[in-house]
Amino acid sequence: MDQHAEQNNRQDGNIVNPGKNTGKDTSVGDEGDDANELRFDEEQRLIQEQSHRPETD
Repeated sequence: MDQHAEQNNRQDGNIVNPGKNTGKDTSVGDEGDDANELRFDEEQRLIQEQSHRPETD
């Protein structure tokens, strides 16, 4: 029996994310993390603001 054929039958390559349901990362971050969080919050605010504007086109 071919050893490689048996290995190919397994489901190798599935991505597993054990922390998927843990929510937002609350660990202590650095200044770069803080800046990213500020940018993300600003983008979210702008998206929400723009989604409530009437279309003008």
